[in-house]
Amino acid sequence: MSKPLVSELSVGDRVAAPFVVTDISLAPFRSKPGSYTARMWDNAEQAAAALLPGQVAMVAGHVEEYQGEPQVIVRAIRPCRPDEYDPADFVASSQRNPEEMLAQLQANIAEVSNPHLHKLLEAVFGDEELLARFTTAPGAKTLHHAYRGGLMEHTLNVVELVKKASELHPQLDRDLLITAGLLHDVGKIYELEGEVSYDYSDAGRFLGHVVLTDRLLTGKIAQLPDFPQHLANSLTHTVLSHHGQREWGAPVLPATPEACALHYADNLDARVQGFQQVIDRERDQPGHWSRYHPYFERSIFVGPAEADSDDSK
Repeated sequence: MSKPLVSELSVGDRVAAPFVVTDISLAPFRSKPGSYTARMWDNAEQAAAALLPGQVAMVAGHVEEYQGEPQVIVRAIRPCRPDEYDPADFVASSQRNPEEMLAQLQANIAEVSNPHLHKLLEAVFGDEELLARFTTAPGAKTLHHAYRGGLMEHTLNVVELVKKASELHPQLDRDLLITAGLLHDVGKIYELEGEVSYDYSDAGRFLGHVVLTDRLLTGKIAQLPDFPQHLANSLTHTVLSHHGQREWGAPVLPATPEACALHYADNLDARVQGFQQVIDRERDQPGHWSRYHPYFERSIFVGPAEADSDDSK
């Protein structure tokens, strides 16, 4: 079979394709939703030692039924080579076109007329390795924009919101807001790791993306001669305070109009998209409301949209 989806596998099918390893155990375990249990009887210890959760493995075997559930009986399994799979085949991706988002990113950089901020943006996003990670990274592990390309999508949304804020409130420093919007979450490329499943890196767990972003920006600013100290302080303050509250991970609270605007733009985009992820994930469950989500401290209405109009008759 060529690139089979788990949902398409049937008893009797032969399998020779890459799959993501989610769990490894030398004892029985049950499959998670959207996955198959794969069992290997011969040389299992050697195979398990060569694999890691989150890795893509080349699997050869066939599908059988066991206790009413399908499972893959593995004849051979090994880690995939990079040229044997496309990471985009295994993870959800932004619905927006990656090339169009990259063009929008470059257009936003071009809008910044302050020469110091413009040079800083070019120094950050002119780093090809950094840019490659930025354009494919998720916006979060689970809460919002938790998919390939989610970080760039979220970043561009935040920039559009702060640009609108600067139109409504022309006293705001538009160049500073665009720059802070583009850079506020760039540390997430070091906070999260993985190509086909995402988890926190050691640096992410120790420091978090706010600190990682600040370290990156401080290092880049230090390489730019004559970067004004007050401008550096204003920018780093705006970025450091974008979570808005200390209990949400902000080392400092917003103390300027620009920092306030960035915080609310970031929170608006993250919350709206986070709600939508819940709706998309739980839309097919019984009832009109999601389960209770501790992070949001509520259940979320998932539809159908006709419910209110029907009830009002």
